[in-house]
Amino acid sequence: MPAGLYSPLLLLVQAGWLLAPGLVAGAELARRDLIARYLVVPVAGVVGAVLSYAAVWIYLASRTAGETYSYLTAVLAVAGVALLVLRPRYRALLGSVDVAAPLILLYLVTLFLVTATFGCTVRPVLNDLNEACHLTGLTGDNVLPQFFADNVLSGHPRTPIWDWQASARPPLQSGAVLMQTPVTGPGQFHLLGYQTLAVLLQVLCLPAVWALLRVLRLSGYRLVAVLTMFMFTGFFVYNSVFVWPKLLAAAMTLTAFALLFYGRPARSMWALAGVAAGAGLVAHAGVAFTLLPMGLLLLWRLPSWRHAGLAAAGALALQAPWTAYQRIVDPPGDQLLKWHFAGVWQPASGPDRRSLGETVADSYGDLSLGEILHHKWTNFSTLFGDRLHGPHLAGPGPLGILRAEEMFFVLFGLGVCNLALVPLLVPALRRRLSLVLDVASLKPMAAVAGLTLVIWPLVLFGPGDPGTSPTIFQGSYAMMALLFVVLGAVLTVLPRLATTALVVVNVTWTTTLWVVLVWAGHHAHWSYLMLSGASWLAVLAFLWCTARWLDVPVKVPAQARTAVVSPAPAAGQVTRRRIVWSTQRDPGRRRPLRR
Repeated sequence: MPAGLYSPLLLLVQAGWLLAPGLVAGAELARRDLIARYLVVPVAGVVGAVLSYAAVWIYLASRTAGETYSYLTAVLAVAGVALLVLRPRYRALLGSVDVAAPLILLYLVTLFLVTATFGCTVRPVLNDLNEACHLTGLTGDNVLPQFFADNVLSGHPRTPIWDWQASARPPLQSGAVLMQTPVTGPGQFHLLGYQTLAVLLQVLCLPAVWALLRVLRLSGYRLVAVLTMFMFTGFFVYNSVFVWPKLLAAAMTLTAFALLFYGRPARSMWALAGVAAGAGLVAHAGVAFTLLPMGLLLLWRLPSWRHAGLAAAGALALQAPWTAYQRIVDPPGDQLLKWHFAGVWQPASGPDRRSLGETVADSYGDLSLGEILHHKWTNFSTLFGDRLHGPHLAGPGPLGILRAEEMFFVLFGLGVCNLALVPLLVPALRRRLSLVLDVASLKPMAAVAGLTLVIWPLVLFGPGDPGTSPTIFQGSYAMMALLFVVLGAVLTVLPRLATTALVVVNVTWTTTLWVVLVWAGHHAHWSYLMLSGASWLAVLAFLWCTARWLDVPVKVPAQARTAVVSPAPAAGQVTRRRIVWSTQRDPGRRRPLRR
């Protein structure tokens, strides 16, 4: 059998293993009206992340216990699939657009990206993952989670990886690899299993973006237009196949954002949001730049301090064990933080024993006020593009530079979404915003993204070295996703023909620059390439069908169209209206239905 034909089945197994238990949990929460349907898949991702994170600690304690845990999670996944298929309520929920569409897109997009990666190699036979055409030109950070997982399996988790301490990078993706050791461990599917699972983890960002777009109550056409413009960008494509877990961190953080800002104000849901935020931090700490402004804005809409305490406890439950491991088992564990915030690089062989605060104070103490201001100004200018001194991505020459610019700089990374400034500056178009989307829901997204854009360049040390200045990959990918959602939604105010033209240009440009031209002139593996082309067509076809599916009116039972009002009160009593919440009528945002 051609190697590429294993990919669809392997992906199905790994996706079910990762998501099935969480889908049952999300379906039950939706059945109890604690979350909207569009949050079922993102919540499933959070549950899968927690199960993966537990694998890190169990394998660290004992390989035998870890392998037992892996098989137990596989059995749990099979049981979850059985429940989803056999229980009518769960089965009906899976068939709804807000659950089925993100799941199908998750599968198809992952399949397209995995097969596109393995369809082209720089050598006739792939012996190392970074010999794939798409993965050349950058560091080897994409395989660090695999190396850490391998070291844990061998019983030497503190082994340095190149110049990095093993404890310098958060372990969530390594945990997913450990949980699925029967597939990702040594054997026939070692490379394919790791890459497939890791791409799936990055593409979990799509269901979270879907949820935010549903919150905005966009029409089906507009939602799919924004989603397509996000998916078909160099930012999304490259960071999905170059599997450092930054989009995974964004997926967890955006799920926390949706739960906190748009979910039910139940204490249990705030605790779940805290767990999602903690999962984001143990995937990649860059999302802290977005979690900080999220926390600041929540102070203005905090239901109670008990809610805040539960959210903080949920986050600490995930972050605290890893922080303790860094400080006690493999100290100091702050190698990356000192590089970003103090401009101090120390190899793993000779870690800097100063505390992070001391290192930052010493670095800034050596600079004059003018030099500090120059550093920060250079940081802000980097957001809009600067002279590129970095590598060429996925190939040499001008095309490699174009790809690197989209990867490094916020202005170039946003692509056609930069044109959202046009409707914002034209009064007639700006007035139409409230007609096509929920402006009140858009504002927190814009505020968090905007505050991140201010905080991030101020905090990073800069300038010059990509590790200390705000290139995209040194920041929060949750911020980038929010920018795509906000700017893309604003763009849909344009006439439909103009929006369609932008989508077509975006898809054509990204497919050509980031896929077809990367394949050209290298060793082709046709079983993967044919499957990649077929899945690309399937993605576009399903997006078109989804736009029509979303715009189909939902029939609401007559009894759900009116509120249930308690009997008339006696004299002097306070009237209390009982509200019926209908998630069918308004899936984007729950609103009380009154007579």
